[in-house]
Amino acid sequence: MNLTKKQIEIGGFLVFLVLYLVFFNLVYRFEGPGYPIYAPGTLIFAFLGYWLGGYLYDKYLK
Repeated sequence: MNLTKKQIEIGGFLVFLVLYLVFFNLVYRFEGPGYPIYAPGTLIFAFLGYWLGGYLYDKYLK
């Protein structure tokens, strides 16, 4: 099964988004009252995953 560049980019975006939110929710759960939070910079970090997915696709899978 060959994945397209767009699928890799969206996958990278989603993976980085979920990892970032899980990380911040776990860290702040121990410090705060335990409510889930929206971490500042979430979309910036997720777009880093989008860019990284496209870059790695061009470098290794193209």
